[in-house]
Amino acid sequence: MEDIITDPQIHGHPLKKGIVFLFLLVISFCVFSQGGLSTDSKKARKLYEKADKKYKERDFEGAISFLEEAAKEDPNFSEAYIRMGSLYNALGQEDSVYSKFSVYVRVAPNPIASVLERLAFMAFDRGHYSVSESFLNDFLLKVPERGGSPEIILLKKSLEFAEKQLAHSPDSIRIQILPPEINRFTLQYLPSITIDNATMFYTKRDYLQGDEDIVVSYYENKQWTPAQSVSPRINSPLNEGACTVSADGRTMIFTSCDGRNSLGSCDLYISKKTGDSWSKPKNLGKPINSVYWESQPSLSSDGKTLYFSSNRIGGHGGRDIWSSKNIDGKWTKPQNLGDSINTNRDETTPFIHPNGVSLYLSANGYPGMGGYDLYVASKNDSTWSKPQNLGYPINTHKDEVAIVIGADGKTAYFAKEEQKNFEILDSKIVQITLPDDVRSKSASYVIGRVFDAQTRKPLKAAIEVIDLASNETIYDNKSDSISGEYFMVLPVGLDLASYVKKKGYLYNDFHFQTALNNAFKPDTIDINLEPISAGRTLVLENIYFEIDSYVISEKSKSEIDNAYQLLNENPEIEVEIAGHTDDAGTHEYNQQLSRLRAKAVFDELLRKGIAKDRIVFQGYAESQPLVPNDSGINRQSNRRIEFRILKFK
Repeated sequence: MEDIITDPQIHGHPLKKGIVFLFLLVISFCVFSQGGLSTDSKKARKLYEKADKKYKERDFEGAISFLEEAAKEDPNFSEAYIRMGSLYNALGQEDSVYSKFSVYVRVAPNPIASVLERLAFMAFDRGHYSVSESFLNDFLLKVPERGGSPEIILLKKSLEFAEKQLAHSPDSIRIQILPPEINRFTLQYLPSITIDNATMFYTKRDYLQGDEDIVVSYYENKQWTPAQSVSPRINSPLNEGACTVSADGRTMIFTSCDGRNSLGSCDLYISKKTGDSWSKPKNLGKPINSVYWESQPSLSSDGKTLYFSSNRIGGHGGRDIWSSKNIDGKWTKPQNLGDSINTNRDETTPFIHPNGVSLYLSANGYPGMGGYDLYVASKNDSTWSKPQNLGYPINTHKDEVAIVIGADGKTAYFAKEEQKNFEILDSKIVQITLPDDVRSKSASYVIGRVFDAQTRKPLKAAIEVIDLASNETIYDNKSDSISGEYFMVLPVGLDLASYVKKKGYLYNDFHFQTALNNAFKPDTIDINLEPISAGRTLVLENIYFEIDSYVISEKSKSEIDNAYQLLNENPEIEVEIAGHTDDAGTHEYNQQLSRLRAKAVFDELLRKGIAKDRIVFQGYAESQPLVPNDSGINRQSNRRIEFRILKFK
């Protein structure tokens, strides 16, 4: 698939495009200045003339053969080497270009400056950092004014960075190639993994120019299953790849190029999984897709924010990272992440960690080890930090792209390539443990199922999670319509309220705190929803009062809103708001406190617009405990506000 994986390329140096100019310059200089050749050997000159004839016949390989003979006759024949390098460049044989230009610089008494510059970048791209620095210094002696150009400044900083990395590289990073059940194809890359590390999706090719498909492997019984096509509805005779999958594994956004009624060269498509079946993919359409190139998506764990790479207008360079939010089922106009992330070169393969804060990406516009390196940036409110290089040996002089990080914040997966002449021979997916300084804050997750409390039938229900400190919604999704399964990814260390709602049922609410749990040991909470009927009771778990107070805490806002919504959507309901206390204090005191707390909720609902004839309030003091008042936890459970359905028509 065209550009679905970042193209292997020279390190963004303009001479990659300008080499044609260099090639013509050198040829014209050498062909028309026979008297200025550096060799005194008549045989070498004769062979050079034969090479020139072959060149004019467009027989580049024949020309190289004669030039090789000329160089054997005179090993210091500099023009033969530079011309061979130029011809090898025309043939796309980068290693031979590097070899011949290197010999030219060694034997020429006054090497051409542009060749020194070219070699500085070529040596850097091969990880020959000290050699690159030497070529660069020689070039700048000839053309000192070029020292302030952006590409030379970036090369200098990259050389400094690379040399420091090699001098202080950690010994603890071990790159582990995943087993053949994963690496079963010639090329596999762009992995995406569910938050439980149990399902891996990735792109595969059977050979270099072959069809791209998305495959999936499952971690079962402590081993990976052989990867198989994800679905015949998703894969086709066209190219599909570069997918992102929601944390629960039920929403996939992927890239397809030059087909499926696309708007541009590559577009993003979405498919939903219900039960075990994926839906027919749909083009995300405008404003996500455009007439330009959109690829390499990454979906936030709640499915509400999409990051992707695009070369659309309005960016900072070639390819930039963009984001869009899903509001009420519609994607907003994509926003460029700005110059704190994007440079005048390429930023690709974004990955937003389940914690929603850490963004990993590949780029070639920052100081690095060479080619595309992997970086991480952190979000603080609405701003992003400058990307931090993940360092050696994660990054090398080759291209490293498309890293994904597990919920634990430290286990990472990405593809390692083998190249020759800057062409990919194969790529394998590997696993590493990140160093402490580039790890993400871990994320917690909760799994479970939603049932009808009476029939035990699985239900599709809306699930919302509120951060009680900020009253912000941090999760909003639905359980599966067939299995009732849900999957919530949550930042750790928060005080949360959860609401599970379905029309015709009393909502279920609970309060919990996310902890630093093991990614393979999630919290499991099955939820039962009671059909609305007279006599049913709902405990409002997230109503809070200070001790000995009937003033409702600001943390209670989400519960009040949901209670109002229940009454507003079901106008046939009449309820009693019941206040309860534990057995501490006198009965008279508890009676008054429970009644005042119930009235406080009553007043809030009246204020929001509920008719007075639909709600009443009553205090019951300590007379109706849910559990014995024999512990602090039990007493807390008994201090509560309840809704009791009085009438339901």
